[in-house]
Amino acid sequence: MITIREATPADHEVWLVLRLALWPHGSRAEHETEMEHYLRDPGLAVFLAFDSDSGSEPCGFAEACLRSHAEDCSTSPVGFLEGIYVAPDQRHLGVGRALVAAIERWAAAQGCFEMASNCLYDNQESITFHRRLGFEVLETLVHFRRPIPPSAG
Repeated sequence: MITIREATPADHEVWLVLRLALWPHGSRAEHETEMEHYLRDPGLAVFLAFDSDSGSEPCGFAEACLRSHAEDCSTSPVGFLEGIYVAPDQRHLGVGRALVAAIERWAAAQGCFEMASNCLYDNQESITFHRRLGFEVLETLVHFRRPIPPSAG
């Protein structure tokens, strides 16, 4: 059985481990700064998933925020799924679905009528996950960057 609850300051270390699994390129200090922000700001939420069969260690987490708008959403605010992670041995068991349901309830309680999310265009696993939960693919966007050479100024 899966239990979902909001994260608290006491969850710091286990939440950090899960964040590092999802976003390994961030430093511990960067993650901790963001985590503090999540715990202080009422427009942000983080939920942890626990598998009651495996003890007290969380097996996943989801973070969300309120955004004033999101691509192709017609209401404001919009609940935005910023990140979600489920431990590999717990995938395809309903953990992700339960986390998104908790985020959706939180967003509805904040006055949201729509949820939005995004991922990189080539992250097929995430696209499949989102589609299975009822998210629609709205468009694919590729961002470009070109530095301006010093000689141009």
